[in-house]
Amino acid sequence: MRKLTAIFVLFAFAACTQDFDENSISVSTGAGKATVVHSSEYAANGRMVVKFRPESEQKISAASRAGSTTTGIESIDMILNDIGAISIEPVFVLTKRNEAAVKRAGLHLWYELTFDENADLDKVADRLAAVSDISVVQFDVRVKKNFDRRPVALDAAQKAMAATRAGSAPFNDPQLHMQWHMINDGDKTVTTPIKAGADVNCRQAWELCAGDPSIVVAVIDEGVMYTHEDLAANMWVNTAEQGGTRGKDDDGNGYKDDIYGYNFVANSGTITWNKYGDVSHGTHVAGTVAAVNGNGIGVTGVAGGTGNNDGVKIMSLQIFSGEDGATSSMTAKAIQYAADNGANIIQCSWGYNSSEYNEYPGPASDREFGYSCSAEKEAIDYFIANAGSETGPMQGGLAIFAAGNEYCAVPGYPSAYEPCVCVTAMSADFTPASFSNYGPGADIAAPGGDSDYAKGNEGTILSTLTAEEGDYGYMEGTSMACPHVSGVAALGLSYAVKLGKRFTADEFRSMLLTSTNDINQYLTGTKKYYYYYAAYGTRYPETMNLSEYNGNMGNGYVDAYKMLLQVEGTPCITVKADASQTSSIDLSTFFGSGASSLKFKSATASETDKTAVGMTSLSVSGSDVVVKCSKPGVAVITVTALVGGTSESSNSSPIATEVSKKFALVVRDGGTASNGGWL
Repeated sequence: MRKLTAIFVLFAFAACTQDFDENSISVSTGAGKATVVHSSEYAANGRMVVKFRPESEQKISAASRAGSTTTGIESIDMILNDIGAISIEPVFVLTKRNEAAVKRAGLHLWYELTFDENADLDKVADRLAAVSDISVVQFDVRVKKNFDRRPVALDAAQKAMAATRAGSAPFNDPQLHMQWHMINDGDKTVTTPIKAGADVNCRQAWELCAGDPSIVVAVIDEGVMYTHEDLAANMWVNTAEQGGTRGKDDDGNGYKDDIYGYNFVANSGTITWNKYGDVSHGTHVAGTVAAVNGNGIGVTGVAGGTGNNDGVKIMSLQIFSGEDGATSSMTAKAIQYAADNGANIIQCSWGYNSSEYNEYPGPASDREFGYSCSAEKEAIDYFIANAGSETGPMQGGLAIFAAGNEYCAVPGYPSAYEPCVCVTAMSADFTPASFSNYGPGADIAAPGGDSDYAKGNEGTILSTLTAEEGDYGYMEGTSMACPHVSGVAALGLSYAVKLGKRFTADEFRSMLLTSTNDINQYLTGTKKYYYYYAAYGTRYPETMNLSEYNGNMGNGYVDAYKMLLQVEGTPCITVKADASQTSSIDLSTFFGSGASSLKFKSATASETDKTAVGMTSLSVSGSDVVVKCSKPGVAVITVTALVGGTSESSNSSPIATEVSKKFALVVRDGGTASNGGWL
């Protein structure tokens, strides 16, 4: 698989900071000396991020509160004086509410220094690194978005066609039929190539749960259009600020006027989405997670509810504004904000380039990521440990990141950071999206679309856009795969609320990453795609060797129904859709190793479920269930066995006890996942 060339940078990863390179690290020698990381080439002028040692922080904290540009530490004050210091401010917010957690994580030790923009950053960094009171020195690198490719708006003819097909859908949203990524029936009038089941399996999941407003997904991205007709009802609202005094921190969280989230680029509570250079990225991502379902307009979201104010909530944390991006310290602040203000999940379709990218390679390991992005890494760790609430369905938070779009065999960071969930992208026929990063570090796949393979926008992801971009339309990327996984996770947490269950973040992450179907079975042979098909047509065909992706797209593609069944505690297994062949299911999986001593009486399913999967036979043979199904879908099977006897009624021996267990049968064209569909 060839690497992405420079011409494709704008089409590449959702966003990237200036990238880590071992040659750009200078380590000061001697005891107590700090490490300087990153190149200063793309760093913000007049800014530096430093982490003080615990024994020095008290003096720095007092100086910061007093608005002073001196610290009382002679060696530091000399440097600050020489560089024309303007301010010394904490990177992270410290309030009465979060003080214990922030100090436990050491975030209170991080400070941002601002000074004369003409100062030589490398010289400043070297001088600060020589001060024993400082443990880490980082340039405040600019976070650059690489998703400048504009969306394609849904035209009037497409809207009209979608509306004529809405009758058979679970919700009355007219464009759901065109969202193959939600429900894929293999309809070739939607897009080609396409295979039934290449979706996140929303149809069956929505029968159990469609969302819950207590679950909050923080979209760290461009600003989300919170007034959008299909998003407004599912926006997170800080009611204390909404009804408070303008310019005042009414809720004491360290931010003023943060009604729908916060704009970290402008350091303002005002979220924007229509500046020159904005491309609806944040609004599109938000719609995939939680566009309002069942409201008779537009599209659906994975966890958008039923149109009765029961969808999950979207918190907008803006790190891109027009052509401006945040710095690394601002991004870290956004992640902390999510943790401290009730978000359960951070949805992050941005990151560093892959380490295999031939221009500006990013970190190659967790260790390098920790060196080059210490503040961001610590913020992610803080979110995972402290997000949610004490009474919510999950203790801690999930950090979900896009794998990147550099066509590389290694995902970028932070997605590849082990505690995060790294999402790769697939097309409408289960094959990997041509642009998707893959390989070590990849956790899970989801629909991301591929216009260069489908030769059209209909093969990409349909979601909400800003009014300036046409309200609804298409985008593609691991950026678009990522919110499908965030939506499934949010749906799982919603179902946990409904059932009154609670999990640790580690438990829930494990459940999410095993709520999958096998993708490796489709990764044989080759696949052709065409770079920038919309612009160049079929002039430049490229060939993907799909075997390179086998075992490298994560643990299969995400399945919302399986996620809910794991939350419920109902066993689930996948079988192949095949009208000519039966599948056998070993009942010891459900009844334990003693299943061979039981007398299995029956296996039953409702007529509705039988029809849904084209089930033509269902029986018990020994300790196996034997089933034949012809089409993708889901059925619930109830198996009844006799324990402690051989008959339900007997005049000569004790009566046997009848026990029943249910399991969900997920029927897919390809069949059983490599892990058998089990935890």
